[in-house]
Amino acid sequence: VPGQARTLVYCSEGDPEALDPGLVTTTTAMSVTWQMFNSLVEFAPGTTDLRPALAESWAVSDGGRTYDFLLREGVRFHANARFTPSRPLEAEDVLFSFLRQWQPDHPYHRVGGDFAYFRDLGLAGLIEGIERLDARRVRFRLKEPDATFLPNLAQAFGGILSAEYADHLMRQG
Repeated sequence: VPGQARTLVYCSEGDPEALDPGLVTTTTAMSVTWQMFNSLVEFAPGTTDLRPALAESWAVSDGGRTYDFLLREGVRFHANARFTPSRPLEAEDVLFSFLRQWQPDHPYHRVGGDFAYFRDLGLAGLIEGIERLDARRVRFRLKEPDATFLPNLAQAFGGILSAEYADHLMRQG
């Protein structure tokens, strides 16, 4: 029944090494995080065709170097016993999710691991900038065109986390 609180039961072949999509590197953990987090784009089931996910649309310009994403309106993050989000998904969450993986001086970069997928895909060297255009629009600027950029965002590390929840956890110590 939609809108009714239910318990998610997920059977896995093993224990995931983490539940943070930016940190997972095994199929076991990726399978779990895909049940919990959404990315900007995703693959249509059973295909390699990209479709909108948290981004309702995107535009590519500047010869394949600039990607502008328009976020879906009204997407809510999950609540738990210790935290209830005060707002829906916005650009700040996308920035948080990627900047923490990209920038070594980001306050959340050293929390938990080394973001191996992001690093091994070469995104740290490919990305020139990530910026908030407004509450629902985010721009990624690349140093050079890369045909794998958009499909890479559909991988587990591209799961979008709540910046608000991360700040709450950090304040809790």
